[in-house]
Amino acid sequence: MEDRNRTKDAFTFGVLNSLLESIPAEMAEVLKRTSYHPIFNEVLDFSTAVLNCKGELIASSMGVTVHLGALELCAQAVINHFGLEEIRPGDVLIHNNPFPGGTHLPDVDILVPVFYKEKLVAFTVSRGHHGDIGGANAGSFAGDTTSIFQEGVRIPPTKLYDGGELNEGFRNLLLANVRVPTFTWGDLQAQVAGCRVGEKRMIEMYEKYGPDLIDEMMGWAMDYSESLMRAEIEKIPDGTYSFADYLDNDGIDKEKEVKIHVKVTVKGDTITFDYSGSDPQVKGPANCVFGVVCSATYCAMFNLTDPSIPKNHGCYRPITIIAPEGLVVNARFPAPVVSGNTETSSRIIDTVTGALARVIPEKVTASDSGTATAHIAGGVDPRTGQYYAWYLGADPCAWGARATKDGFECAGGPRIGGHVSQVPMEVFETRYPFFVEKYAFATDSGGPGRFRGGLSGITVIRPVGHDCEIGGANDRCVIPPYGIFGGMPGLHGENKVVHKDGSITPIDRAGGELARDGEIIYFRAPGGGGYGDPLDRDLDHLQHDLDNEYVSVESAERDYGAVVDKSTRQIDHEATETKRKTLKAEWKRGEIFIDQKTEPFAKRPFRIIRMDEEAK
Repeated sequence: MEDRNRTKDAFTFGVLNSLLESIPAEMAEVLKRTSYHPIFNEVLDFSTAVLNCKGELIASSMGVTVHLGALELCAQAVINHFGLEEIRPGDVLIHNNPFPGGTHLPDVDILVPVFYKEKLVAFTVSRGHHGDIGGANAGSFAGDTTSIFQEGVRIPPTKLYDGGELNEGFRNLLLANVRVPTFTWGDLQAQVAGCRVGEKRMIEMYEKYGPDLIDEMMGWAMDYSESLMRAEIEKIPDGTYSFADYLDNDGIDKEKEVKIHVKVTVKGDTITFDYSGSDPQVKGPANCVFGVVCSATYCAMFNLTDPSIPKNHGCYRPITIIAPEGLVVNARFPAPVVSGNTETSSRIIDTVTGALARVIPEKVTASDSGTATAHIAGGVDPRTGQYYAWYLGADPCAWGARATKDGFECAGGPRIGGHVSQVPMEVFETRYPFFVEKYAFATDSGGPGRFRGGLSGITVIRPVGHDCEIGGANDRCVIPPYGIFGGMPGLHGENKVVHKDGSITPIDRAGGELARDGEIIYFRAPGGGGYGDPLDRDLDHLQHDLDNEYVSVESAERDYGAVVDKSTRQIDHEATETKRKTLKAEWKRGEIFIDQKTEPFAKRPFRIIRMDEEAK
């Protein structure tokens, strides 16, 4: 490293790239520690990254996986708007417009240009989901909007700081249109602080090692990731593979499911994803924009390939994405798109997984919860007299089972979630005027299989001393997460307000419903799908599930073919083996590829795809 004029070897580049990758991690820590809303400092619903001067991803924190693939489009939108000649030292750029470059309005992007000796060399970026960004409903994540104008404040590329000077007019305009301006401004400043730290560290790298070596290392890092991704794609047999999966509905027409279709073509070390067979854009907020399709597709590929591949622009080079404008996967302005970033992106991942499952069965999982459990609420805190608004993934999700293991129980989020976690209930009760009655595993929520789907969670809360507006956008409440290769589906989700008179208001996809003081708000996330024939589940594992009340006696007998002594909850191994031999011939689950039909896991029987059928 002393002679910077010589071509460096992979070891030197690897060390420098590790140093570069540490910068977004430090940015994330600063953002977390200085933020206001628990969606940042507890849920960790944000991402940080370094882009090169062209806006290409170089390094990132794990953050939220579905954020990362769209960061480049965000940077391109900003660069195209201003032109590189108008971006100068001291600028801080802000943007959240899904049309173009964003994902949905709550995800606000902060970009800081990095200059070394008056030359633009990089951008540090943070994307964070704000607890409220205005719009028709507190929390800005209603499941029944019909226009993006109802979803919040749309910010085109703007200079929050111009040459180091705060744009006070913009700040005042933005904060006048959100419900809790202290939180919004505090979280924006946390994003700026994280990016400023990243800017400082990048300049230190350039000063210590010189621009030639750092720029050469960035190019090497992308080429290295590209070569690893191409090697992974080459392991997939050449061919064209199709699959379709479905959203419950669009939030408006509650009786019509929404199709996401993909045709995957593998040719050597390249792969193409064509979503042209998906439904046209819909009236409700199940639409997504092109940035979300990119992020979800890349996320699916990361799930199916070597996890050690550095995540940067090089990974994207062998991947082609086709999503014609006007479809639900690439909606036209001014379509509502808020839940497309979470629910539709999850379904895209499920669809890609289903398309490739038959040719790489050892790498796929059954469907996860398939929802970000997007719950929103707002009201006046009786303790302070101040308005509050929150978006929180209050109930924990589950992952689908794998070829060799059960799915994760009560994970922080579905596969789009990255490092996302839940708000501890003690923190939730402290920060907001609610009492938590229950926060627990949902027994029998994991799809039965040789390997069981992960269990989801049940959350029961009550507003205390006030009435609140409640809503959200949650999928997989009708069509369950699919079980695969004979596995059964995960239990469908359910979200509702139970009123004092006993009546129920569903809030799976809702806007400003009312929950009065002391009424029950019930959330249950969908469970993960099972993998393999439940009749092949190891009986010691099933006994463990019974002992821990992950699986009920009823389910053990009904879904796993077990014979259980109800007084002791112990499995009779000999009787079970005899019963299973009979059921094997009757059930024929080895012939099933995808199961979204088995009740009570499906709210209504939807479909079973057999091994010799194509999922059109």
